[in-house]
Amino acid sequence: MNNRVVIIGRPNVGKSSLFNRLIGRRKAIVEDIPGVTRDYIEGVASWGGKEFVVVDTGGLVPQTDDEILRKVKEAIDREVKGADVVLFVVSAKDGITPLDEEIAKLLYPYKDKVLLVVNKADTEKEEEAAFEFYSLGFEKLFPISTVHGRGVGELLDEVVKRLKEGKVELSYEGIKISFVGRPNVGKSSLLNALMKEERVIVSPIAGTTRDTVEVPFRWKGQDFVLIDTAGVRRPSKVEYGVEFFSVGRTLKAIDISDVVCLIIDASEGVTRQDKRIGGLIERRFKGCVIVANKMDLCPLTKAEVEKLIRKDLFFLDFAPIAFTVATEGKGVEEVLDRALLVYEDYTKKHKTSFVSRAVEKIMREKPPPHYQGKEVKVYYAFQEGVKPPTVVIITNEPEGWKESYKRFFIKRLREYLNIRYSPIKLIIRGRD
Repeated sequence: MNNRVVIIGRPNVGKSSLFNRLIGRRKAIVEDIPGVTRDYIEGVASWGGKEFVVVDTGGLVPQTDDEILRKVKEAIDREVKGADVVLFVVSAKDGITPLDEEIAKLLYPYKDKVLLVVNKADTEKEEEAAFEFYSLGFEKLFPISTVHGRGVGELLDEVVKRLKEGKVELSYEGIKISFVGRPNVGKSSLLNALMKEERVIVSPIAGTTRDTVEVPFRWKGQDFVLIDTAGVRRPSKVEYGVEFFSVGRTLKAIDISDVVCLIIDASEGVTRQDKRIGGLIERRFKGCVIVANKMDLCPLTKAEVEKLIRKDLFFLDFAPIAFTVATEGKGVEEVLDRALLVYEDYTKKHKTSFVSRAVEKIMREKPPPHYQGKEVKVYYAFQEGVKPPTVVIITNEPEGWKESYKRFFIKRLREYLNIRYSPIKLIIRGRD
């Protein structure tokens, strides 16, 4: 099932406002990452029991009409041919412009699926004047006001008549990377620097849920999905817990990520809040890159900063560190390079024989302490899965595996399995 509705029109006619009105909310990608060059944005809308994908073909506002037409032609080639419904948006306040006429000519071969949407018909007088747009040559015309919602229901009634029953889903392929951190550490600056990198092919697409925004892009031949988050509030006087923490978005982003970039302000060092966020990453066994941002404001060397980070975030000892000055775009590629290293280890799979040999070596080197007078033995070991690499130990005394020994065991296991940049999840099971 396709059920794809594409919005086309010149700049400043209200395409994005219509998009937001149709999907029922303002898309964070428009607000959270200002200045991003975007080719199109997608979202899921529903009306009359039918779901459909809405595509906003807005982008940069070019300086000349020729450039606008070129962008429209690209959008038609890319989106309109495969669309079920095309919403051609014009402005009642501006009247018919030469650019509207040029776009109409480009859309005329697809006129059977074009609905002419005359936006900004905020008053009855403007609504009546909207009918002059029939001269553009399209049969179905709908005066609307995205600001007040006038006429949008009638437009949607016509849209869903042309669509099939059922649900639609948006999903994107690629390594999922989220950027998390407390406010003012430079998360937005880092995102902007990443998007503006010349070697990054950008295609921001709004997320599939109401609380995250997923931005697919391609870099060095690798597909990524950047997961934007709202960030984490500062600690308050309340006891640590969900109250002071933007849990809804940040935890969701961490949970669906392959790699979490924990951004800290290098000029301030590692704060209590940074440690708390790091703890959330560790407890969820997520791949992690620690990003030391604002290095230009830090009096310490990279080596000194790394030493402090390793001391304060010792539980993320597997996470590589990237050093950035986001406002100047420095270190952005380093973040992506580190993320690729993490992902490679995060998805590494070993044969049972290889895992068993590694476990045997560790047990010979330093077995667990005796438990209740008994020797702790390992009967069998294997890797159960990836994301994270998960190793299962079958033992005679599960209770004999204390946390301190588990930490040692995992550290040595990471060395033997050559998993340097990913957490390893260790599951201890009895013979039964």
